[in-house]
Amino acid sequence: MKHVQATGLVIAILIAAAAAGFGVYEWLQPTGALSDSPAALVAVPAPAPTLSATQAMHLPLQDLDDNTHKLADWRGKVLLVNFWATWCPPCREEIPLLVKLQAQYAAQGLQIVGIATDEQNEEDVRKFMRTMVVNYPILMSDKQTPQIIAALGGDFIGLPYTILLDRQGRVLKIHPGELQPHEAENLVRMALHLPASVPAPTSATVTPVAVTQAN
Repeated sequence: MKHVQATGLVIAILIAAAAAGFGVYEWLQPTGALSDSPAALVAVPAPAPTLSATQAMHLPLQDLDDNTHKLADWRGKVLLVNFWATWCPPCREEIPLLVKLQAQYAAQGLQIVGIATDEQNEEDVRKFMRTMVVNYPILMSDKQTPQIIAALGGDFIGLPYTILLDRQGRVLKIHPGELQPHEAENLVRMALHLPASVPAPTSATVTPVAVTQAN
């Protein structure tokens, strides 16, 4: 009976993670293989931050050309920090949306920064980026990621994970899981002090003529 209850709990956790748009959790291997221990799937309490928010913003991180950057380098811009990994399907699916937002709102002051985390090696990220067109910086992080997120008020429970900061470096929104297009755009517009965008028409509003032409 205890085994059945434990199995049910694991299934419930995995279903909830999928519904939230998470990739494989940080305590799983990047290959997607589950740990042998069912306890590995149970979230543990977030560690107390060992960095202050100011220290997290000034933590040096390398880009793929071995240049050093800090999140504080983009102070004065609305900063959307996206933690992701090449092995995480919803992370990969988010990239075209982030590219679109960067292109659309860069002139208004948006800066997106991707932080690749929990990777086997940097070359995996380089190979992946050669298959993508990305118009924002990609930085590397590993063990620092949970501490950066904790210092900014979040709880690193999985990928993707996004933090939105205002021009003064103050956290406006913490979003675990995959961003949806309309939601993401309105978050960016809110941070830029722009009016909310008009929702895209749903399938229910498409005219019969348009449906016929699509066929």
